[in-house]
Amino acid sequence: MKILKVVHTASFLLITPVIFGQRVVIPWPQVTDSSDLVDTHSRPIEYQEKKTWSFPEPGVYISNEFTGARVNEVTELNDSTFSLTIRPENFPINMSPWYAFKIWSRSPGDIYIKLRYEHGRHRYYPKTSKNGKNWTPVRQTDYFSTSKDTTAFFRLHTGTDTLWVSAQELMTSEWLAKWVRMLAEKPWIRDTVFGYSTLGKPLRAMKIGSENAPNMLIILSRQHPPEITGFKEMNAFVETLNGDSRLARKFRKNFYVVVAPMMNPDGVDNGHWRHNAGGIDLNRDWRWFNQPETFAFRAFVLGEREKHHSTVRYGIDFHSTQVDLFYMPADKDLPSGKGITRPWITKINKKFPDHPFSPEPSGLTGQISKNWILHELHAEAITYEVGDNTDREVIRKRGETSAKLLMKILLKEKY
Repeated sequence: MKILKVVHTASFLLITPVIFGQRVVIPWPQVTDSSDLVDTHSRPIEYQEKKTWSFPEPGVYISNEFTGARVNEVTELNDSTFSLTIRPENFPINMSPWYAFKIWSRSPGDIYIKLRYEHGRHRYYPKTSKNGKNWTPVRQTDYFSTSKDTTAFFRLHTGTDTLWVSAQELMTSEWLAKWVRMLAEKPWIRDTVFGYSTLGKPLRAMKIGSENAPNMLIILSRQHPPEITGFKEMNAFVETLNGDSRLARKFRKNFYVVVAPMMNPDGVDNGHWRHNAGGIDLNRDWRWFNQPETFAFRAFVLGEREKHHSTVRYGIDFHSTQVDLFYMPADKDLPSGKGITRPWITKINKKFPDHPFSPEPSGLTGQISKNWILHELHAEAITYEVGDNTDREVIRKRGETSAKLLMKILLKEKY
């Protein structure tokens, strides 16, 4: 049982987890690299003040009053140039500075935006939308920063209609709920809530296929809020598993699939760079399970495995980084001594030679999800990383293709 003690201050929410009962004990290899040992007890975070900044003289308005926004301060440099300060939820933190805001003006014209990061440097190329749904990168002729700049400087064409600006496409927990409900109209998908986040948001999961299947596939995504490209490839991947093809139907008879598409709804909806509302990188909490999100998912998976007498065969955790790659264990470290990731990645790259994944062997002692799946569930698992700027159509097609290829590989295995 996990109880959360919540203390409010003027600008911080301090969350202290108290765990009753036995400490989680998982057979973990001896840690030789101290950087693999991460304290995942909750730490304070700073919430941004929600407001609309009004500049009556030039007639410009900038707002963070919506879900997924991130702007902490706005300063007028001159009548057409504005500096936006972006702070992380806490630090030290990974360099994934998220920003999102709305802007409009009394009269049509050009507005120049300078993004200034505290405890960070620029990573995500700005995108704009007129409705918060369809996104287009800022034109190259309107973007004035270089790849070496730690800030960003760009021009927007504004008017009385609201313009949305964001680091990546805005896909919040509300978007997720609609997507899950749409998929769950199919009779072989069960939409379930396996727990609640630090701030009490439902943690959604989809249970796909036959619960009597002897094999399980585990899929995770969105532990890190800004990692949209991995999330989008996961969307295409899961939709393909749920297709009406002969391959998908056969797969669902033989594999029971558990999908947790948004592990960190608090971070997503509050515009966090990396952490949950407990101030912790969830993908470092798969050894001690101090955070409610990882704690609940572990209990959920173990319960499903025991209830259905299934064996976990594979796990995928979708993420994003600067390039397309797979973090994967070495074959010698796998329970069977032989993995399926290398043949899978070879087949994907053959289909997408212009957008290949790089295989990156990784250690066994980092407190990350794929290592938990390996050590406690005794199954091969990978971190599936999609490049920040990978073409969105490539993401969709590759997600579909990689799902088809993995289904074929898993079904060919004799369990």
